[in-house]
Amino acid sequence: MRCLMCSNATAVDDLLGRMKRLSLVWVCAALIFATVPAGADDEQIALPKRGGFSVEPYAGTAAVIGGTFVKEFSEVLSQNGTVGGQTFSTALGFDVPNRDFSDVYEVPQEVGVQLNYGLSDVSEVFGGVSYMRAGGKAFDALLFTFAGTIGGVPIATGSTLIGEFEDYQEFAANVGYRRFLDLDGALKPFVGATLSVRKVSAIDLKFRHSSNGVSIDNVRFYAPSIAFAGGLQVGMRYDINDWAALGVTTGLNYRTNLKEQDDDVVGFREFTNANNRGDILDIPVSVRLTARF
Repeated sequence: MRCLMCSNATAVDDLLGRMKRLSLVWVCAALIFATVPAGADDEQIALPKRGGFSVEPYAGTAAVIGGTFVKEFSEVLSQNGTVGGQTFSTALGFDVPNRDFSDVYEVPQEVGVQLNYGLSDVSEVFGGVSYMRAGGKAFDALLFTFAGTIGGVPIATGSTLIGEFEDYQEFAANVGYRRFLDLDGALKPFVGATLSVRKVSAIDLKFRHSSNGVSIDNVRFYAPSIAFAGGLQVGMRYDINDWAALGVTTGLNYRTNLKEQDDDVVGFREFTNANNRGDILDIPVSVRLTARF
């Protein structure tokens, strides 16, 4: 059984490492922009600007704190069933615990760009696009509670079928609103809200038995999905000069359920419920460079 505390510690270390590398890149960019002379409009040194546009590329990651990517179930087969073309025998029983996104995927990476429009000197609306990717990692998928066979190969009680999802890939279009605190100075905290529609690629699952080498490849688990997300933002933006700013954003996002795909599972009562969720609750962290034009 994989050590949950060790897995969480590794995920946190990966998250911190990625953020350090991202921060270094953006700080270097900020230093370059800071050396550019200010424009002629010296009176307007703040972003946002009423009636003005700015572009905001960003890169970041997310810490997943909730949601259910694999739903818990327990089943004892009373007749033969198949998964990905492999036959599971009668009298074979197994349990599946709940798994969230961080249990089955590495820390995600996200890049995107937004176009901002200033409603006033302290508020703006925005729209943009983003791409998020996460690599799958091995996890305990089926814990066998009764003896039986898979494809004619004996399976012992207490053994495990290891699962691994293919990469998670998400393309999203988003809109939102930010409100900046009306403070004098170059550092401007803000709060905001976002809504997005996202297209998630199909996700297949492959299995291998922990002891006898039985493998099942390309089991369809989630179909290509159009889903939604909403969240709250907090962050800060620092004006480098009269047309550029460097910012950091975090918050809380909820990504709605994915579309289940059960065509590769036959003869089971409960197994088909494992992919009834596919939702994600996460804390995104991104570093942003904003340029006025």
